[in-house]
Amino acid sequence: MTRNLKSLFLKLISLNFVFLILMTIFRFLFFMYYGKALSFEGLGFDIFKSFYMGVRYDLAVLAYLNIPITFCLVVLLFVGKETLFKKFIAFFKCYYTVFVGSLLILLCIDFGFYSYFQNHLNILIFGLFEDDTLALISTFAQNYNLFLIIGGFIILYVVIFIVSKYMLILKYKEDSDDKKYMVKILTVITAIFVNFIVARGSFGIFPLGMDNAEVSSNSFLNKVSINGVYTLQNAIELRQKDNNKFDYVSKAGYENNIRKAFADYLNVDIGKIPEKNPENSLSYTLPYNKTMEDLKPNVILIVMESFGSDLVKYNSEIFNVLGELKKHFDSDLVFYNFLPAHEGTIGSLEGIITNVVRLPSSIYLSQSEYAYKKYDFSGPTPYKNKGYETTFLYGGNVGWRNVGNFMPILGFDNVLGEGSMDKDWPRSQWGVYDEYLFEYLFRTLSQNDKQKFIYVMTTSNHPPYSMPDNYKSLPLNIPESLDKRVIGRSLADKRFITYQYSNEMLGRFITRIKKSKYADNTIIAVTGDHNFWNVIGYSNETTLDSFSVPFYLYIPDALKPKNVDTSVFGSHLDILPTLYNISISSSEYIAMGQNLLSEKAKDNIISIDVGFIMNKNCVVKYNFKNGESSFYKWNKNKSREICTSSETQEQKDLIKHYLSGLAISDYLI
Repeated sequence: MTRNLKSLFLKLISLNFVFLILMTIFRFLFFMYYGKALSFEGLGFDIFKSFYMGVRYDLAVLAYLNIPITFCLVVLLFVGKETLFKKFIAFFKCYYTVFVGSLLILLCIDFGFYSYFQNHLNILIFGLFEDDTLALISTFAQNYNLFLIIGGFIILYVVIFIVSKYMLILKYKEDSDDKKYMVKILTVITAIFVNFIVARGSFGIFPLGMDNAEVSSNSFLNKVSINGVYTLQNAIELRQKDNNKFDYVSKAGYENNIRKAFADYLNVDIGKIPEKNPENSLSYTLPYNKTMEDLKPNVILIVMESFGSDLVKYNSEIFNVLGELKKHFDSDLVFYNFLPAHEGTIGSLEGIITNVVRLPSSIYLSQSEYAYKKYDFSGPTPYKNKGYETTFLYGGNVGWRNVGNFMPILGFDNVLGEGSMDKDWPRSQWGVYDEYLFEYLFRTLSQNDKQKFIYVMTTSNHPPYSMPDNYKSLPLNIPESLDKRVIGRSLADKRFITYQYSNEMLGRFITRIKKSKYADNTIIAVTGDHNFWNVIGYSNETTLDSFSVPFYLYIPDALKPKNVDTSVFGSHLDILPTLYNISISSSEYIAMGQNLLSEKAKDNIISIDVGFIMNKNCVVKYNFKNGESSFYKWNKNKSREICTSSETQEQKDLIKHYLSGLAISDYLI
C-alpha cells in the first residue's frame, strides 16, 4: 500500500500546485486591474514581498481544505484495500471540485466586492442578508449578466472536476510492505505535521494572520498580499464577538474607570467628570438667542447616497458633475476636510443621528437589541424639546435596515418612505428618483406652519445607476488626470451620470428654497453617506480623499456667523452640534461632536470607524483589533496627501482620543 500512497501523494501535491497557480494568477489579475491607476515606483521588492506573502496565505487556505484529504490518506495507510483506495480517489475528485471551485468563486466575489468598497470581504458582506436583499439581487442583475456569471461558475466547477480527474488517474498496484507499522506511524505523524504547519503558515509563536499582510508602506500592496478568505474569516469572528456583546470599554483600556475615558476624550482633569453621571460632561447649554427665537428656523439635513468629495475637484464645464449645485457650493459654506462615520450607508446614517462615535465592526444599532431603547443623546431630542415637528424622510422602503422602527424610537414624529409618495413617480430598485424625493421634501416642509427638523436620505446615486428617462445629461468629458485613475470605464460612465443627476437635483431643490418664502428661515445641511466608490483607484497617500465626503451648509444671513473657517477638520459626528448652535436657543444637548463654527473646531480630532484618526497636523492608522499603528503627517507639498512619519506625542494623543471615544460610545449605548 505504501507504493500506491506514494504515487497518490505525489499526484495530490501536483494537483494542489495547479490550484496554487490558479490562485496566484487571480492575485496577479487583481494587482493589474486595481493597481493600474497607481504608481509603484521604487516598490519592486515590496511587490515581490506582497506576492510571496500571498502565496503563503493561499497555501494556508489549501492546507485547511486538505485536512479531510490527509485524514483519508491516514485511513488508507492502515486499511490498504483496493476497493477503498478507488472509492477515496473518486471522493477526492468530487471534494476538490466542490471546495476548490467554491474557493475560486469566493475569490471572484471578493474581486467584485473590492470594486465597490476598495477593500476585501469584510463585515459589510453581511449587508447582503440584512439589507434589501431582493433590491440587491435586482441591482446585480442590471449591472451584470447573472446568467453569464452563473454559467461561468458552472464551467469553473466542470473544469476543476476534469483537471482533478485527469491528474488523479492512478492504477492500483499490489504492495507487500503493509506490515511496516513504524514506517506507517512516522508517515502519519509527518503528514499531519506538514499539513498543520502549512495551514498555520508559520514556524513562529503566532500563526499567519491578518497582521502579516502589512508588507509595504503602500496600502494597496498590503491588500494584494492577503486573500478574501482570511478577511471573510476575520469578519465572521468580529461579527461573533459583537453578537456576544463585545466589551469595547475594556478593550479600549477603561474597564471600571469610565470617568477616565470622559476625561481623556474631553482632555480635562478627571475631577471635572461627574462621578454618578459622567455623561453629563458631554452636555452643552445653548444660550438665549433672540434672532433664533424670532425666525424659528427650519432645519433640513440631507444625506446624499455616495456623495464623495474627491470627484468635486474635477468639476468643470466639460466635466460637469455638480450641475446646479456648483453655484451653491460657490456661495455657501463647504467643508472638505470631512469624514463619514462609516464606509456604508446605514452606519453613517446612524453615526449622524445618534451623536455618538460609531463602534468599529459592530452590528448596526438599528438591527441590534439596542434599537428599541430611547437615548437622551439622540439627534432629534433637542428639536423635539423646542417644539419642532421631526421627520425622517427616505427615498426607499422604510423597512430597510429596520429604520421604520428605529427612527421613531430616536424621536422622529414622522417616518416616511416611498410608500407615502405618489405611486406613479418613477423609481429604481432602491426608491424614488431624487427629483421626486426633493419634491416630496418641499411638500413636507410646506405642509403646516410648525418648525421642522427633517432628516433625509436619498437613493438615486446607487447601483444600478439609473435615472428618469427624461433627464438630459450635462457634458461629461472625463479629464485625462481622472481618466488615469478610472477602473472599469463602462461602469464609470454610468456612475458619473448618476452622480451628476443627484447633484443637479439637489442644486435645483436648494435654488427652489432660496427663491421661496423659506429662504430666510431655513437651514440646509448636506453631506454624503460615504465616498464615491467603484471606479476610482486610490493610493496610500490619498487616504483622506478615499473616504471623504463634503459637508455643505446654507445658513440664512441673519443666523450666519462671521469669519467661518471651512478648512477645519470635521466628521459626521460634528454635524448636529453645528446645527444646534445655529438653530435653537435656550436648550441643552448631549453630543460627542464639535460645533464646527466655533473657535474650538480648529483643534478638532476626527475619525472613521475603519481606523483612520486625524487632525490638522497628522494622521494615524490604528488597528483596534491588535493595537498596531501606522503614523503619517500631511505632505506640505501636496494638498490633502499624507506621507509616513515617526511616532509623535500628538499622534499618541489621537489614539487616546479615539479609544476613549469608543469606550464612551459603548458605555452610552
